Amino acid sequence: MKKLFAATTALVSVALIAPATAQESPIKLSVGGKLRHFFFVSDQDELATERLNTAGMSTDAEIYFRGEVTLDSGLRVSAVMEQEAESRSDRNADEAYIDFRHTWGRIRIGEKEGWNSSFIGDPVPEAFGTTDERIIGEMAIRSRTGVTITDAMTFKRYVSDSLGLMYQTPEVNGFQGGIAYHPTVGDTEGTFDAAAARNNAVDISGRWQGTFGGTRVRVGGGYLNIDNRKTAPFNDGIEAFNINTTLTAGAVTVGATYMDVNPANSTDEENYQIGILWKGYPWSFSADYYLGKRDATVNPLVREKSEIYRVQAGYKVGPGIDVGVIGFITDQRTGRATAAAAAPVQWDGSGVVVGTKIEF
Repeated sequence: MKKLFAATTALVSVALIAPATAQESPIKLSVGGKLRHFFFVSDQDELATERLNTAGMSTDAEIYFRGEVTLDSGLRVSAVMEQEAESRSDRNADEAYIDFRHTWGRIRIGEKEGWNSSFIGDPVPEAFGTTDERIIGEMAIRSRTGVTITDAMTFKRYVSDSLGLMYQTPEVNGFQGGIAYHPTVGDTEGTFDAAAARNNAVDISGRWQGTFGGTRVRVGGGYLNIDNRKTAPFNDGIEAFNINTTLTAGAVTVGATYMDVNPANSTDEENYQIGILWKGYPWSFSADYYLGKRDATVNPLVREKSEIYRVQAGYKVGPGIDVGVIGFITDQRTGRATAAAAAPVQWDGSGVVVGTKIEF
């Protein structure tokens, strides 16, 4: 079914593109990007052999090249290339894809995650941070459990900037759906050994948005399935589903996301996040809570848990220029699930992140 979808999408895209009449003007190229710097200080529990740094920095810098043209037939063709602009980055390209859009919807070909993350956006509303920033999950606090913190609420956790074919429907009465197929979820191109890599990823997602009595409502979610032949004997593959709800009334937005993951090794994981935002100008404020739970063993004997509490303040200096601060408290623990399990171990942490963002 997955291979049939890929072949059908490719054939349909060729059929839709072929009838377009010649276009004299070449595709116009625009250049943009982002530059984000963050500084953090944190305090966290240590092992006896550790001396963790209490201060650190992080940079997120990219340059975007985008070209777009509308043909006489009405077919709209656009191309996007996002280049990493950091000296520490191993990759030169972050995303590279082509979109074909018309009244029938959108076909996307290239390196990009499926529609799930774009339908949901930020799992909870935030005053300064976004789901792209990984300061707390990857840098400011050391992970002590196997619970996923980074990209925990969308399918980007498993499929991020991988080559694939995708179709998105037009929006009808507030509803929009999409399906994405990725032959492999890694950087592999061409023929690969399915016995050594996760493969055949399918993301089926959708979103509905509308207004009730002055309150804007958005509901999104989806289902992900990936074949797994990477680690024997766990060959059952990966399944996940999530759902997000966001309500906006005036300057206040409330949002929540739930994700359930059944990985190939049967160590099930659940993730919850809820938050509230007051968005003004130039100030915005938000607070949110994240909870992740995971079976550490297949049986299971031990369950792991991670919690994050955050408060944020953002200030818009001008168009495309923002500064902000994030305060956070973390609680990571390995808890007793049965009498045979080891005694619980708890790791506490807290800190502050300050940063600046420039979009151009």
